[in-house]
Amino acid sequence: MPRHLRFLSCAVLLLFALPAVVHAGFTLEGSLPADTNGQLATVEREWLEDRSTEVVGRMPVENGRLSLFADADPGFFRLRLGSAETTFVAGEGQRLLVTLQGGALVVSGGADQEKFLTYEKVRRESLQRLVLSVRTAIAAARTAGNEAEVERLTEAEVVGYQAHRRELNDFVLAQLAGSPALYASSLRWDGDHRLDELASAVRTFAAAHPEWEISQRMLARLERFEATALGAIAPELAGPTPDGGTLSLSSLRGRYVLVDFWASWCPPCRIENRHYVDLYRKYRDRGFEILAVSVDQHGAAWRGGIADDHATWLHISDLTGWRSPLAASYNVSALPASFLLDPEGRIVAKDARGERLTALLAKHLGEAR
Repeated sequence: MPRHLRFLSCAVLLLFALPAVVHAGFTLEGSLPADTNGQLATVEREWLEDRSTEVVGRMPVENGRLSLFADADPGFFRLRLGSAETTFVAGEGQRLLVTLQGGALVVSGGADQEKFLTYEKVRRESLQRLVLSVRTAIAAARTAGNEAEVERLTEAEVVGYQAHRRELNDFVLAQLAGSPALYASSLRWDGDHRLDELASAVRTFAAAHPEWEISQRMLARLERFEATALGAIAPELAGPTPDGGTLSLSSLRGRYVLVDFWASWCPPCRIENRHYVDLYRKYRDRGFEILAVSVDQHGAAWRGGIADDHATWLHISDLTGWRSPLAASYNVSALPASFLLDPEGRIVAKDARGERLTALLAKHLGEAR
């Protein structure tokens, strides 16, 4: 055989010996109403850490049909079509069905999406039972002018939300381990409930899929939980103050510091501020400070809330709302949230409010007069 033919033969054999390229993407398919013809279906990947998105696929509806392939690793996504939108989870190589039901987009069919839909059903039921029902009672008490009942129920709402997140952790561990739906649930993980088991589930997932970005992001979330665990040195925080300066948490070493995440639009936060006013007056000269970190987006609302609540303690905010890296560095995704630090910057308590916070300050700084 001539030399050039032998070379070509070897090249062909090598080509067939190479493994086939496997797309990690997924497909959305569906028959849709005629009035959607020409509308552009857009799929965006949802990154929960900073509430950002990136487009991974676009395709117009043609002749009442949608067939959109997204060349993307598994994860959490949002589908937009006209004015309708919905979120979904897609696994590797999965085909998902898209329908319009009463004007609402519905994505179904994939094994991981079915797990996510079950999670969402459980989440909504738990939220209604433990949180939203209390908010209804708060509104009734406020209408009746019963401020004492409003305060009592507001504390019950905070406690209910904590119980809600623990229930979600329980469901995640029982049902979502091994699925990309694990990432979709990560925004609401409770780092103080069964964290060892959650960490084991995440690390097992990441070991099986080290190349997926969601694996690395879940591992990073675990690291932040560990960095804000009881006994850990609190991560640094630094941000703009209301008067345009800059303040860092580390500059407050030597004092007991309550790092309080709040917002002007958060009713439980505003009620807790009333309690802080009295505590700050009693304990500031004994070595106590409050660093309030706001997730507001508007400077006027932030500064107005500070003034209205007579919150004379220290404040910082980057005014980026829930996209704030300040909140993300402490895995804060719900308000109120607080961390009590000792003079060395070590976390000694979390979410201590009301009588519990008063007792802790009395223990460490002495009874206030």
